[in-house]
Amino acid sequence: MELQIPPSPLSIAKLHQGGVNNARKTKNRNKFMRCSVCKNEIEENYCPNCGQYFKDKRVNFRTIFIDLFDSVFSLESSFFKNIKVAVNQPKTLPTNYWNGFRKFYFSPGKFFTIASLFLLLHYSIANEFLGIVVSSNISSQFVVLLTNILLLTFSSFLLYIQFKKNLFEHLILNLYNVSLWIIIFVPISIFLSLVLDNNKIEQFFFVAFHILVIVWNSKAFELTIFKRILFVTLNLILIYGTLLFLVYKYGEF
Repeated sequence: MELQIPPSPLSIAKLHQGGVNNARKTKNRNKFMRCSVCKNEIEENYCPNCGQYFKDKRVNFRTIFIDLFDSVFSLESSFFKNIKVAVNQPKTLPTNYWNGFRKFYFSPGKFFTIASLFLLLHYSIANEFLGIVVSSNISSQFVVLLTNILLLTFSSFLLYIQFKKNLFEHLILNLYNVSLWIIIFVPISIFLSLVLDNNKIEQFFFVAFHILVIVWNSKAFELTIFKRILFVTLNLILIYGTLLFLVYKYGEF
């Protein structure tokens, strides 16, 4: 005959406490299974209404590390996707913004911010951009950035006035294109400043930078090949004429 030992009061207390804890966990889990934003029920870790992600785990080191890793690489991925669109489809970003669409592509302000950060990196290495040194109390790179945006905004507004875009729409166009080519040319400029002592060679790339910005501006508009070449040429003459005047008046390369 098998002897059965009744459970001790301590064992009964532990079982009772375990049941209470499990009940609390279930209650807490159910409590947070509704979206904290729109109060809809979570389905498979996502809110079907607003898309908020839900993870039924406590925060720990792994959670923070994974979130940081995802944030960095998702930013990198979206950055390169936007650069690719801006290079391969010059009309897409400005016209998308002109037409009132937001959030899917980077805003012109974000492009400008990224370009400024690239220039800040450049400034920590060399106080010039593609061999151009400006007599100014602020970094020559930022002078190049702001001067080009302002000059190209006014020149494109005058040259493409037939397309009936206002001055602020041309500002958007040039925020995109000047920032784009600044981002692309900063690594080139850093490399040249480290390996070359001759500013004249670097300044050749500055001309290439200018031509690309002006050509990309022209691609935002429907033009024949002849008109595109004509408008690009006129834009170059207008820009370089103005730059030469500013250099003569206020400083020198």
